[in-house]
Amino acid sequence: MKSRIIMVAALASITAACQYKAEPMSVGAYNVYSSYGDKLPGKYLLYVDASALKKAIKPSDMNCAAHTYPLDLTAGFTGSVRKTFETLVSETEVVAQPVDRADLAARGARGMIIVRGEEISGRLRVVPGFWAAGMETEVELVASITVDGRSGRLLGSTVSGNGNAQGDAGGFCEGGAKALVESAEKAMKQSVGRLGEALTNSERVRKGS
Repeated sequence: MKSRIIMVAALASITAACQYKAEPMSVGAYNVYSSYGDKLPGKYLLYVDASALKKAIKPSDMNCAAHTYPLDLTAGFTGSVRKTFETLVSETEVVAQPVDRADLAARGARGMIIVRGEEISGRLRVVPGFWAAGMETEVELVASITVDGRSGRLLGSTVSGNGNAQGDAGGFCEGGAKALVESAEKAMKQSVGRLGEALTNSERVRKGS
């Protein structure tokens, strides 16, 4: 019995050692193109759902095939949206759940903004080198935004962002996580910037009807 427990523990440690987590930081998109010179006026409630933005990435070839790279953008995407929208909207209030349009007036809000991370996909390839191997990574992120005003839907849009990065593989393939993080942060910045552009340039949202 003891030997079986030891074997299970050993297998668990080996499995853990073969995983390199990739968790990007929040990256605000501060160069959002706007046709208007001012922020979106008024107060808006903001709900962000990034629960779908998790995926385990495996190398596309046999090199480093024993390793898995869990890519988790849930916290990074949520923070990126909040940082970016704070620069585009006069006042935002983050809410834990979407608020019905019938309750917006009571909360002094012009609208309910809902941003969802819809999907992520990633690719990691090991590039053999003369002295050391390298890593090439690519991440694509799909996200959506809706805005409901007090009288109905004002905006609905879906965007995507892509990011690419290269780096050293490292002695034990650990470099893949760093390269994935860099790709993911680029994809987040691009997609969140496009969400911001859809919001701030919407004439219907600005008019509230």
